[in-house]
Amino acid sequence: MIRTLIALPYELARLPLAVVGNTLSGRLPDDAPIRLGLDRVIGTADTLAGSILRDDEIATRGADRLDRSAKLATAAQLEDEAGVRRDRARETAAAGRRQAARKRTAAQKRAASGLEEADVAEARGKQQAKAAATRTAAAKKAAANEKASTRTTSAEQRKRAATSAATARKKTRQAKPKSELEQARETKRAAAEARADAARLSDLAAAKKRERKNS
Repeated sequence: MIRTLIALPYELARLPLAVVGNTLSGRLPDDAPIRLGLDRVIGTADTLAGSILRDDEIATRGADRLDRSAKLATAAQLEDEAGVRRDRARETAAAGRRQAARKRTAAQKRAASGLEEADVAEARGKQQAKAAATRTAAAKKAAANEKASTRTTSAEQRKRAATSAATARKKTRQAKPKSELEQARETKRAAAEARADAARLSDLAAAKKRERKNS
């Protein structure tokens, strides 16, 4: 009875804090920082008052409140740490996914660039092969044209030579009768001149003969 009377002033002084704690318990979770702070205040006060008043019930109540508050604070801290670790894990996973996505994108770009380079190289090779084939065909055509031109020139030269030879033979054939005809004409002229000379000599001889007779 005496102990109860001694503790009564403390209980009356503690009552507002208890009322506030009960009010907060209906509105906030057990591990809310405000509730944990108030529980530590009340628990510390109970522990101290129980020690001063030598009231084991009040001291035990304070120790239980402090223990409960410490456990809740530890759990809240562990939960916060777990949340931080989860956030870090999520961030690490997201960073890994971003890095993997960047690597995939870079690999795709390299693959696309490789394919593009292969296409360019293939197109360049085809173009070079086409150009080489065109040059080869042009060279073959030029050689064939030159060969054909040479053949044509040779044939024309042979044709001109044959024509010239035929013309020369024709001229020779035409010139030979002409030469014989001229020779015949010259022979005829010589015979005529010889006959004329003979006639003149005969006339001259006859004239001299008459002259001798007349003298």
